[in-house]
Formats: sequence, structure tokens, C-alpha cells
Amino acid sequence: MLPQSLPFVENPRESARNAAAIFAGMNLPIGATVAVAMSGGVDSSAVAALMVEAGYRVFGLTARLYDVAQTERRPGSCCAPDDARDARNVAHHLGIRHYVLDERQAFLREVVQPFIDSWRQAQTPNPCVNCNRSLKFDKLLHTALALGADVLATGHYARLLADDAGQMTLRRARDPAKDQAYFLYPLVPATVQKLRFPLGDMTKPQVRAHAERFGLPTAHKKESMDVCFVGGQRPQDWLQGRMPIEAGKVIDEQGHSVGEHAGLHSVTIGQRHGLKITSKTPDSAPLYVIEKRQDGTVIVGERHRLRVQKLVLADCTWISGRPPQYCAQLQVQVRHRGQPARIEVVDCTADGRTLTLVVRDELYAAARGQAGVLFDGDRVLGGGTISAANAGATL
Repeated sequence: MLPQSLPFVENPRESARNAAAIFAGMNLPIGATVAVAMSGGVDSSAVAALMVEAGYRVFGLTARLYDVAQTERRPGSCCAPDDARDARNVAHHLGIRHYVLDERQAFLREVVQPFIDSWRQAQTPNPCVNCNRSLKFDKLLHTALALGADVLATGHYARLLADDAGQMTLRRARDPAKDQAYFLYPLVPATVQKLRFPLGDMTKPQVRAHAERFGLPTAHKKESMDVCFVGGQRPQDWLQGRMPIEAGKVIDEQGHSVGEHAGLHSVTIGQRHGLKITSKTPDSAPLYVIEKRQDGTVIVGERHRLRVQKLVLADCTWISGRPPQYCAQLQVQVRHRGQPARIEVVDCTADGRTLTLVVRDELYAAARGQAGVLFDGDRVLGGGTISAANAGATL
């Protein structure tokens, strides 16, 4: 039965229907304790309210990940001091306990520094994957369980469903525009059992409607950015002053110098504009970045050289605990908003940590350092970091 003292229970019948729907999807007994990872945004705030409405014992956890200078504007950020304040206000509104974890040093060590190092190594990193892996679904979950929670619920748009054998599987969200399953591929079996994603069957407008119904202080808060710690800047601009910046040569595939670039941090695979190409003529074919090298050299070529026919994934993890079988016909996605491409598994190391894929569909501009995530339909199997792609001169 819902506590009638809650500030958002204006229509008990509607609340009871919502509570029953949430309860059915959580697969938790009455009286269970749910910790909610509260980033200070509308999504996680709505999750906390839905958990309270469903009748669970609820407390909130917020990870403070970095500091913000008073003069620095952070539109659309998350996990900064202001966001911890917003999460605390939501918790107060709901009447639940709220804890703030100081993870600034861990975030700097495990997310920010690897982001910088990856650019220095001529890669294209994905810091959100590292943040999910090492902070949100490691340290945060460990703290939640230590404080007595049965599960950790988050505001991610993804679904966890049991397969025919009763094993939990990670699936894409119902709303393709908000699906975040790509970022969650590092989950492992033991972690999956202790997680819940209550928003996986909802659209963003539905979540905001819940937040408005609950009267949450964050109901109209703007979306957070993918790379929270760059503070509204382009990653390339943020990297200025945080890593050595050296201009370098731009060469064609025959080794001829055709221009220069402002630094590896300013160049991405597939880039066409912004390069100082000096040897082009009016009838020259457009040139794209097809490879970056650690010595600072950038190689350009025509667009067809960006097509990927083979990928090697390293440091792979598998949600089921097992890698896909040899010759498995699956799909790979190499960007959050990228289209999945059909692939075939042609090689896998004995430990399942390195996988080689042949790409059967058109796939362009895959870059070392990006996450390559394997899907079987809407089911996420796992994935790894792209260590080699034949876009350019080498594989």
C-alpha cells in the first residue's frame, strides 16, 4: 500500500496502476531495498520516484566525479557539484535517504586520464564506457550492496530480460532515440543480476510526464552531454593544455606530403574538412582521414578506403560470460548512434578477450579506441575496444 504522505500522490488510483506495472517489471519481493544511482538528471530522479511509488525501501546514491570552477559554465553536464545538489533536493522531496560518494580521484584516474592517453596514442576513446564499467557498475554497486540494497536501479534506457534458461540478458530500449545499451556492454553476469533499468520500456516524454506528476525539481532539466567533464566544449578544445599538442604531416597513401594538421587531438577517422591540404586541384577527389599514427602522421585517401571489411576487438567482455561461437552471424555497432552492421566471427582467442570479425555490410570510418559492441537482434552480447580496422593502410 502506498504511503499517503507522499507529496505526489494526488490520484491514488493512477498511482496504484503505475506502482503495479513497475513492481511487475522489477522482479523483487515486497519490502526489498532499492538503491538508485541519482545523477541529478530527470531520468534517475524519475526512477527514484517510481521506486518509492512502487512501495520499495529506497535510498539514493550520487557520485561526485569532478570539480567545476566558479567561472566555468557547464550546460547539460552531469555528476558535478550542482548535480549532487539537485539529486539531494529530489531525495528530500521524496523523503528518502541520500548519500554522496566522492569519486573525483577515481574518475580522474580511471576515466579522464585514459581519455587523454587514448588521444595521445592516436585513438578515438569512449569515456562513457569506462565510467559505466569502473564507477557506476563497480564502485557504486558495491556501495549500494554494502548499505543494504538488494539491487541498484539506474536511469539508463535499456532492458534486462530473462531468457528461456532464466539467465538475465541485456536488450535495447523500446525507444530507439534514447537507447543506451551500446554503453552498457561491459556488464558481467554477477553485475547484471543486481541491476534494474526501470525506464527501458518508456519514452523520454513518458519519463518527463512522470517527473512532472511527481513534482520533481528536475522535471524540466536539460539533457546531459555524452562527455560530461568537457563542460560544453568540443573534446578537441578541452584537450588543449592537457596533452602535448604538436602539428604534423598529412600524407597520401603513396607517402607524399599533401598538407599538415594542428595535432592528433584535432583529427578523427573519416574527417574531410579542417585539414590544410596544399596539393589539391579543382578536379581532385575529396580526401578523408583514413589513418592516424602515434608519430603524428595522418594519412588521407578517398572515401572508399574508409570502408571496413575486418575488425579486431580487444579487452572483450561478455554479458553471458561466454564469447560468441566461431562463424556466428551477428551485428556490430561502433558508435552510439551508428547503424549495426552484419558480421561473422572468424577468430577468437581461448580466453575470449580478442575477437576478429569480418564485416558483411557497409561500415565506414571505424577507429581504434572506439567500442565495438556485438548484438544478436536487440540483445547485447558484449564487445570490446577496436584495436585494428582495415580503414587505411594497416590492419
